[in-house]
Amino acid sequence: MKKEILIIRLSSIGDVIHCSPVAGALKAAWPDCRLTWLVGEVCADLIKYNPLVDEMIVWSRERFEKYLRACEFKKALSLWQSLQACLRARVFYAVLDIHGLFLTGLIARQVNTGRRIGLSGAREFNPLFMTETAEPLGPHITEKYLGVLTALGITPGSRQMTLAIPPAAVSFAEHFITGAGITRQDRIAVLVPGTTWPAKNWPPALFARTAALLSRDFKIILCGGKNELAMGQEIGAQAGIPVTNAIGKTSLLEMAGILARAAVVVAGDTGPLYMAAALATPTVALFGPTNPETYAPPGRHHRIAVNKLACSFCHKMQCQHGRNDCMNSITPAAVVQQVYQVLGLDSAAPTDRLSN
Repeated sequence: MKKEILIIRLSSIGDVIHCSPVAGALKAAWPDCRLTWLVGEVCADLIKYNPLVDEMIVWSRERFEKYLRACEFKKALSLWQSLQACLRARVFYAVLDIHGLFLTGLIARQVNTGRRIGLSGAREFNPLFMTETAEPLGPHITEKYLGVLTALGITPGSRQMTLAIPPAAVSFAEHFITGAGITRQDRIAVLVPGTTWPAKNWPPALFARTAALLSRDFKIILCGGKNELAMGQEIGAQAGIPVTNAIGKTSLLEMAGILARAAVVVAGDTGPLYMAAALATPTVALFGPTNPETYAPPGRHHRIAVNKLACSFCHKMQCQHGRNDCMNSITPAAVVQQVYQVLGLDSAAPTDRLSN
């Protein structure tokens, strides 16, 4: 009988991508196992085309919590009961809760299974819902998530992240890039200015200067969600060179298609950075309040730009000093240097005396 495994990781974009090696390691160890992934609506497309995942259950944590905040308890209960009915109709060999919250622990408790495996040190009393917890395999977030497999007797051999793009999204990206006058011979640098935390944002003026410096050897495309529209407009206005602005104009997977075509992606600690890494696109990541040792894409095709200050790696959404020094002190020249180095073009990197 095939082992049925349920993975619970509802969000966010970066964490869902970081969790994808768990599916790969399970399939490598147990090729005949059947993997089901419980994921939220926002991130569902990241899992939908993953060849390692046999089934996807989409449940909107976002709507559930919105109903609770609005005191629309009947709607919240209905949404909960639909998930409960779905899970109780199945029997799983094991549930892997890689989200580690009270809510996901409660979800795991609804499943017909003898094993609920979670993360050691998880928040919000999550371990109380688990039959066992597992230690991280190392300091990186993927190693933390892969640690749950040790409870199953599996030693992961790969930490490769997975993101599959459907043909329609690839076609969109091709048409978008061609429509911007960018050819196959052009190198593309994608800049992603937005993150979900104000403290992780690099100022638009610095992105604009970076775009200007890179424009000698790259065509510049901006990517991101609708929340970053103002950032994109500001960068375009200040850059002083042609910039193709795709912010707010793509779906998640359409953006992935553009990231896959890029020679390099420059971004802060945000979902598209890890999407690019999963697509084997070289990256330069800007870090300040979060620790690159934990989150940065590993490997020789990735670089980080970071100035370690006394207050760095505070892991706070808002700078406690109100200055964002850890991010603002990263210069465009330093970022551009990393771009040229990661692509083996370091001897040709332009200088920027004004930003040093």
